[in-house]
Amino acid sequence: MARYESRYKSLGFYVNDELKRFNNGTYVTDDKDDIAVLDAIADAICVDEPKPEAKPAAKTSARRASAK
Repeated sequence: MARYESRYKSLGFYVNDELKRFNNGTYVTDDKDDIAVLDAIADAICVDEPKPEAKPAAKTSARRASAK
């Protein structure tokens, strides 16, 4: 979930020919198209980044040198 803030209470922007607006200077979205447009707007500041999906850590094999 991405959260954006603006100094304008009802900043409007278009995504795919659809008008979207900030509510009280805040806009929250999960939509990738909305995020792409908001990242390009100078008056919109991302205050909460979307969290990437957690990927399991790659397993590494521990190799030990054998003493001779």
